[in-house]
Amino acid sequence: MALEAGIARAIINPPLDIPSGMWMAQRHVRGEGLDMDFSVTALVLADGDLRVALLDFDLCFLSDSQALGIRQAVETATGIPAASILPFCSHTHAGPVILESYQGEGDDRVRAYAAGLPHWAAGAARRAAAGLKPVRVAAGFGASDIGINRDLELEDGRIIVGCNPKGFADTSVGVLRIDTLEGAPMACIVNYACHPTVLGPGNKLISPDYPGSTRATVEKNTGAMCLFLQGAAGDMGPVETFVPRAEVARSLGTRLGLEAARVFLSLETRAVRKQLRSVIASGGALADYEEVPVETATPRLGFAAAAVELPTRHPFADVYERAPEQLAEAQANLAALQSAGADASTLSAAFQRIVRLQLRADRMNRYRDKKTLPVEAFAIRMQDCAIAAIAGEPYSRIGVDVKTASPFPGTTLFAGYVGGDMMYIPTAEAFAHPFASMQVDNSPYAPEAARIATQHLIRLLKQVSSQAEARSAAVPGRFQE
Repeated sequence: MALEAGIARAIINPPLDIPSGMWMAQRHVRGEGLDMDFSVTALVLADGDLRVALLDFDLCFLSDSQALGIRQAVETATGIPAASILPFCSHTHAGPVILESYQGEGDDRVRAYAAGLPHWAAGAARRAAAGLKPVRVAAGFGASDIGINRDLELEDGRIIVGCNPKGFADTSVGVLRIDTLEGAPMACIVNYACHPTVLGPGNKLISPDYPGSTRATVEKNTGAMCLFLQGAAGDMGPVETFVPRAEVARSLGTRLGLEAARVFLSLETRAVRKQLRSVIASGGALADYEEVPVETATPRLGFAAAAVELPTRHPFADVYERAPEQLAEAQANLAALQSAGADASTLSAAFQRIVRLQLRADRMNRYRDKKTLPVEAFAIRMQDCAIAAIAGEPYSRIGVDVKTASPFPGTTLFAGYVGGDMMYIPTAEAFAHPFASMQVDNSPYAPEAARIATQHLIRLLKQVSSQAEARSAAVPGRFQE
């Protein structure tokens, strides 16, 4: 057998009056319009009886149970094992609210929309699996300056979320090109590490943020359907951030998409060498070249999956430890504002605080007594190209270290935001700073978690590198340092 691929997409636009945005500071609840289409794109990879599905959702994040429901629906529709189905989120903060704990204005819209996600994903995956064709692949990298380190240190030592040109940043643009054997472009995977937070609390449009225009730009210029895999963006943000204007997000996404398209068009999935065929007599002697195929191994698929146990911190940061108490206070405050007849904007801001505190309180109750948390991790090999992926929001240094140590040098992409319940994975250096960043405050992990996650992902890449004919079934299990 050999590597095959199929790709398909479903439009998953939410109702325009659905609660949207992921900001405590926003002063609105419901969206007021749609900026661009929302989608789920399914890429199915196959090699004999081994099949893997990658799903690219225009969503901020999924819960564990939502990710499970999507996997089960796709498994039923395609026969691909749930353990080999990877639901990724672009992590847009301007998308619809789909929190299971959401209660209040528009909660009927939230529940109905979230309930439809498994069906949309299953439909796209079914069509992708039905369109499997033998393919060739190639990967390469470019660079884009739309992303920047977002841990900005103020004069008093505090760290806020902004733009820090002096901070460590991975601005590489990973591109994986998939062509049919006839040379027709089929799929383009774009991998970049940058929070989709161009649009901030003042934005009222439902938007995929910059990944939406990145996909559109790539597709326009390459003819390939594009998946966007968010990279190690824990400490990465856009150079223009928290603005209310959707055109800014479109502009940055277009810039990234043009660079990705440039890399895509420079990649050659066929193994050929140029050979002088003849000399053409003209004003000067002109070289006439022909392409001669070079014999190569048949492209094969490899896959490994194993959760890593990441150690938790004790105690958790104050934002978690105090979340249940703060939630009760926020609920009492909202009730008081309602009794006093506060205006709609004030009530909306108070309600947004409750929504986010509820999420923290739920996590605190789930993780309080656990010494470690199992975190999903994956490695995919497509001939000489690879993808490493981990659940959560890893810092950019983790992504760079994994790509640098990978047995697939120069052709390894790194993605976070797969599966459910996204949690920050900061580096030990971030924990050592006297003032905690927002990401450190919102992380349940201990400082050594980044090192353990990095080593685990490198091991998975080495596992698929050493597999006979680059093949294996998903290997459930856990690795603990």
